[in-house]
Amino acid sequence: MRIPAPLICLLVASLAGCGTPGAPLPPSLGIPKPVSDLHAVRKGETVTLTWSAPTDTTDGELLRKPGMMLVSRVLAGRATLVADVPLHPALNDQQPPAPVTTDSLAGLLESPPADFAEYRVLSQNHAGRSDKSSNLAAVPLVPTPSPPQRFEAVTVPEGISLTWEQALPPQNKTHLNTQYVYRIMRRAEGSKTPVQVAQPSAGSEAKGFIDTGIEWQKHYDYWITPVTLWQGTVIKGEIEGDDSPLISVFALDKFPPSIPENLQAVYSGLAEQPFIDLTWTPDTEADLAGYNVYRHISDEAPVKINSELVKTPTFRDVDVKPGVKYFYSVSAVDLRANESARSKEAAETVPQE
Repeated sequence: MRIPAPLICLLVASLAGCGTPGAPLPPSLGIPKPVSDLHAVRKGETVTLTWSAPTDTTDGELLRKPGMMLVSRVLAGRATLVADVPLHPALNDQQPPAPVTTDSLAGLLESPPADFAEYRVLSQNHAGRSDKSSNLAAVPLVPTPSPPQRFEAVTVPEGISLTWEQALPPQNKTHLNTQYVYRIMRRAEGSKTPVQVAQPSAGSEAKGFIDTGIEWQKHYDYWITPVTLWQGTVIKGEIEGDDSPLISVFALDKFPPSIPENLQAVYSGLAEQPFIDLTWTPDTEADLAGYNVYRHISDEAPVKINSELVKTPTFRDVDVKPGVKYFYSVSAVDLRANESARSKEAAETVPQE
């Protein structure tokens, strides 16, 4: 029997539209992915914890509902909840701000139950369901020295003189090896980045340091950070203590150069053109601008005879007369017009014609 062509077309079209449906996908549980970049930084008794908040679920979808991130401290195998931080839904694949929370170790450092305090974060969905905890971040429970007392700064010819008083180093009750130092920090006015200028060992007596790396006529801030250098069997690191009070100082250069030495005066020249040559040992200060030359006769007061600063440690006095004895002295002047005292005098007599 022959099937009509229109019926064949109808059968083909009907078969083409009858596909086999696939298995329905299960709904997402909305469980956040675990945190993998937990960091812990300790300063004094305070631990600051930072990490990236999850934006995806374990199914690979964006978080659509709020949840919670539970922060725990683990000591000797025992976990204690120290903070709960809201977990916000993800919007348009944008990474939310990194969460930050702190934990206080007050009361734990006197008799630490372990060498390290460990931290972890557990991310939960709106129903309290979670996958697994984050990576562990640890801080040592070594003590840190107390901030120095009576911290002072004054200007001296060499730079800025810093002095302070310090207490006995703390007693370490962990199994870690410790060494205590003071980190001297400086920040110039207008600068956001401080620099370390010294790191002396911490002791039980008054200490001092002269910072020669400053520039004159500038403002500086100084503070001292006590630091514990610790070392275990495999790893090592450092923990900063609480900073000392900040002190500010203006590096005012009010200090003259050193007094020139070894001044000598020698007569030279012909009778019609006499002169006296002066020489002395040069000053070596980096900010030396030049010299002044002073002269007098008999009991008169010395008078400066150079119109401009003398740049070299030599001078020729051509304004001399036969038969007169002249007395000379020299001073040094720096870039800020600080002038030293005058040198020891040198005398020379111009012979009679």
